[in-house]
Amino acid sequence: MLGAPAGGADAADAAGLPGFEPVPPASMGPALNADGYHVGRIEGNLYWVTDAYYQAMFLSTRHGVVLVDAPPTIGTNLLRAIEDVTRANGRPGKVTHLVHSHAHADHVGASVLFGDDVVRIGHRANRELLLRADDPNRPAPKVTFDSRYTHSVGGEQLELAHHGPNHTPDNIYVHAPAYRTLMLVDVVFPGWVPFKNLAISQDIPAWIKEHDVALSYQPPIAHPSAARIASHRRTSPPCHRWRGTDTRA
Repeated sequence: MLGAPAGGADAADAAGLPGFEPVPPASMGPALNADGYHVGRIEGNLYWVTDAYYQAMFLSTRHGVVLVDAPPTIGTNLLRAIEDVTRANGRPGKVTHLVHSHAHADHVGASVLFGDDVVRIGHRANRELLLRADDPNRPAPKVTFDSRYTHSVGGEQLELAHHGPNHTPDNIYVHAPAYRTLMLVDVVFPGWVPFKNLAISQDIPAWIKEHDVALSYQPPIAHPSAARIASHRRTSPPCHRWRGTDTRA
């Protein structure tokens, strides 16, 4: 997904497949450790973790950890990454709250790792979709909201917002204003183009519109769903290019 196999275009030509160029270095994520993940500080007490395919974000508070998404490809490495950070900063390492960006299994399929005691938070439609899915790996959130929800715990704060359907009916914005960061999953892809069918989004005109909504936040840092995070400056040009797309049937 992030690069060509050994041999790159030569291997493709030998197999009779179309050639391709290697992934530009600027589009690659950070180097992974021996366990297959990278964890880093975004700013202050806000961190991100990636396996070079998916991302999660977490806020280290005085009362525990608020995790945003639980991709199954990262899986138990989420626990290792959180331990790395909290062991160093001396704050509690228990995940007390888990925010769902949306219901898709590739982003919350490891939710089950955090047991029944964690407080799961999501949009009202997120709860409806997960109850319908009846997937034991993706328990439905018990704390839900319609438009906006401010989550404050242990001296830290996340602002959750739903601006209407886009990638999915329940996909939300996760804003950490103190740390100038916005997480918007499967809409912004810094250094990349979206994968098939605009990330298999369900409402394409709304998906395109969401780029303008995201830019209205004007955070210096965007935390999307590719293998890397990006500054607002680097996020802006691809968003503007989508404006020329004709969305009429």
